[in-house]
Amino acid sequence: MRTDPLFYELFQTAPQIYFELLQIPQPCPYRFESITVKTTEKRIDGVLEPTEPNQPIHFIEVQAASDKEIYWRISREVATYFEQRPELRGRAWQAAVIWLGKPEPQENEESDADLGTVLLYDRKNKQRLYSVDIIDLLGKLPENSLALNVLRPLIVDTERQVRQNITTWVEQIHQAGLSPEAEQRLLMVMSQLIEEKFRILNYKELCQMLNLTPFEETASFVEAYQRKLQEEIVGLLTRQIKRKFKFAESTIAKLDRRLRQLTLKDLEDLFEVVIDLTTLRELNVWINARLPQLQSAPKEARPM
Repeated sequence: MRTDPLFYELFQTAPQIYFELLQIPQPCPYRFESITVKTTEKRIDGVLEPTEPNQPIHFIEVQAASDKEIYWRISREVATYFEQRPELRGRAWQAAVIWLGKPEPQENEESDADLGTVLLYDRKNKQRLYSVDIIDLLGKLPENSLALNVLRPLIVDTERQVRQNITTWVEQIHQAGLSPEAEQRLLMVMSQLIEEKFRILNYKELCQMLNLTPFEETASFVEAYQRKLQEEIVGLLTRQIKRKFKFAESTIAKLDRRLRQLTLKDLEDLFEVVIDLTTLRELNVWINARLPQLQSAPKEARPM
């Protein structure tokens, strides 16, 4: 099953589920992020960043298939994350590889074990990198656990079990006290897990059964899609501006921050007209005229 994207949706909607699964304390609220590493343009799929200072950062890799490089890859991601955020160096962190099925023994298992002596433990001999199986984790949770009830499809064997128990699972999710939007997103994750595992009902039928709005019609999907599109257009614009004007990296970085304040429509318009602009001043005037915080400011106060 191609279920790992569903897990990232799960952790984004309800970060507390990660802590439930691993049975570790959650010291403060967390937000889930997918982070693009600028120097390599590679993406770290799962990072739980604390909303309060001096709390540990958690890195997540959800893995469905055997992968000999997974431990080295997550180690590189952790190192790159702190390389690009020097202000966070020294912060406590943990990383977890969550297997959606028990991984097959690796040919280089001994060399992977050697990694533990270098990275898996900190100076106080506290474990930092965990390799865990989702089925084992779910088997340790209480019946009313939010994580368990969303992921129930992973541990039942037959369509009949789904039909007999789905109402109970949904009721347990209702009792978690989440916002209506978060609750619906978790129910959609559960529905898609059922569809992928059993193929007994298509996603549309499951949405109707559970009274769900299809994910592509939800406000969260529309917002996420627009945000992703906006990031892609900003990336294209900054590369185009850099090639056209040969600006220094510091200037490009400032422009990038300003472009991210524009609406999606303004970015699309700029993409069409940037070829006709000839100076940095012209570009700044065009952007200034569309920045929300500058539209109501006196002309003499507007930066050029």
